[in-house]
Amino acid sequence: MTAAAGRHRYRDRGAAVAISAAIAVLLVGCSSAGTDQAATPLSTATITAGTLTSTVPTTLTSTVAGSTVLASPPPPTAEPAPVDAACPYLADDVVADINGQHTGTTRIIDVAPYPVCVFTRSDGTPLASVRIIQADTPQSAVAAVDAHVPIEGSDPASQPPGWTGGSMVTETGSIYAVAKGTIAIVAESNQQQSIKGRQMVIQTVTNLGL
Repeated sequence: MTAAAGRHRYRDRGAAVAISAAIAVLLVGCSSAGTDQAATPLSTATITAGTLTSTVPTTLTSTVAGSTVLASPPPPTAEPAPVDAACPYLADDVVADINGQHTGTTRIIDVAPYPVCVFTRSDGTPLASVRIIQADTPQSAVAAVDAHVPIEGSDPASQPPGWTGGSMVTETGSIYAVAKGTIAIVAESNQQQSIKGRQMVIQTVTNLGL
């Protein structure tokens, strides 16, 4: 079973009980057939990814084939200042069509494996952003998704095919984050409709052949 599939199964099981959306600690479990899921966070840390800062466990515990796997989101790294440039994998007009707003200046943050693309409205206010995260392991990619869309406060996401994660509405818009293998993609929109982020992720995956 993949780590992403484990996250999705954990999310489904968690929907059957009443869990407060205010819980800040994220738990992700993945088990082989017939094995109960159980996870205990060992510690927490403040993770900053792009414009998002949140407190998440530094470890993610899952049981795979009877062994314990510990993982955490890729640590924040120093990023260069954003520069005005076209996004290499998502065109301005596509983002404008998806979000229903004209785009203004587009900036990129030149990081690996692909630059972060930050889109603004014509008045300079935030419109959308897309970040592609390269993790060391599939479990770490899942942890990166959980850092942006905590299980307790988000809905399951499974698009594009083969990718799993979650989506959630925020006070200022929405976030759609999914992982496949060691790659995670996080799309944020100023629209409170998660379909906006989903469409941006689908287009990004298509354009990059991920």
